[in-house]
Amino acid sequence: MQPPPTDAGTESAIDAVVATVIAEMSAHLVEESRNIRAVLEREIAELGGDTQLVELLGASIEGNVDTVFHVLQHGITTDHLHAPSAAMEYARRLAQHAIPVTALVRAYRLGQSTLLDRIFARIQASSIDPVVGLQVSHRIVSTSAVYIDWISEQVVSAYQVEHERWLANRNNVRATQIRELLSTGGPTDDRLATKQIGYQLAQHHCAAILWIGEPESERDGLSLLEQLAGRICETIEGRPTPLFVAADTLSAWVWIPLGNRPDRLKVSNIRASLGADDLGNAQVALGTAQVGSAGFRTSHLQAQHTRSIAALAEGAQRTVTSYADPCVAVSSLVSSDLPRAHEWIRTTLGPLADNTEAAQRLRDTLRTYFDCRSSHKATALALHLHYNTVKYRVKSAEQMLGHPINENRFDIEQALMLQSWLGSAPAQTQS
Repeated sequence: MQPPPTDAGTESAIDAVVATVIAEMSAHLVEESRNIRAVLEREIAELGGDTQLVELLGASIEGNVDTVFHVLQHGITTDHLHAPSAAMEYARRLAQHAIPVTALVRAYRLGQSTLLDRIFARIQASSIDPVVGLQVSHRIVSTSAVYIDWISEQVVSAYQVEHERWLANRNNVRATQIRELLSTGGPTDDRLATKQIGYQLAQHHCAAILWIGEPESERDGLSLLEQLAGRICETIEGRPTPLFVAADTLSAWVWIPLGNRPDRLKVSNIRASLGADDLGNAQVALGTAQVGSAGFRTSHLQAQHTRSIAALAEGAQRTVTSYADPCVAVSSLVSSDLPRAHEWIRTTLGPLADNTEAAQRLRDTLRTYFDCRSSHKATALALHLHYNTVKYRVKSAEQMLGHPINENRFDIEQALMLQSWLGSAPAQTQS
């Protein structure tokens, strides 16, 4: 860093150095934002778990960091600021998920501390005069503190307004009771819990999470998801009435009552039915059929894991993903350490793990080849390909692996399945 010449104690000189330091930080806005997000996810447990919320957290952080960088660079006062839209929406979404406002406030304080640590490290590593560096640090701390106080007031106000609106709806009062049942086990008396949430717990049920990226122009996202829940139940004998709870404006939690017949739910029937429907970009993550209040929670947890894996999966979006699908449960376990999982996949598959259309085509062929018990003919029929095309692709896959597939078949098959769910590693982590 080559800061402009300064005279210690001169306000304009301090302003110039602050602007230079922050300009260098701004060049790494995405990196700095990701670092803060990683700290918040690690230190504040309430902020993790939901894929869309975590993504919105990242957008909120980036919006705030970008704004505070502009404030520091250009001396903008809070009178002339507008809160980042992602930050306001994130506060409202936390309210919808009944995440305590204290977690939101703590996130801002911890985010400020994390960013200041990075700024101070950059100042210390520079050639700035120590006296000037101290004055610059003081200016940055005081200015950022004013911004944090101002933005905290904005987002807490947005949270409180949304919290009151959300709880005013009777359906969301029930959602609060269900959240308590899921998080703490709720009342020890299943009959009391059944009365509170209006749903029979003493039976088999399968949980589902339904979500949509963005509602279409004039369509209500929750209305579409409620219709989708009804479509799912139409595939089940007896057409049971689902328990539908809005998780937020873009997602819903559903429990499908199955009585004493868990075998009534068939994922293949759901896929066949929904494949013909106009669902826009709606998606479904299913748990497995479980029994009782414990099963009510277990199946929902499975659906949450399934949703996280569906968001990572490579290739086209799957309308319906089930926890019972091959390798989904295992993928949800290893997804807690994605870098290590991608490293193992890369070590096992070599260039076959590349994020290219050619490599993905070979992976798809090889997975089908394994499913067809290494039969070129059966694979050709399954993929509607010529026999010789399958032979050529299998041979090409072996060339990428660097050895015949039978030498390490189990690991290859597992790596192929894991990559299909976890997706390809980001380009910067591939070797």
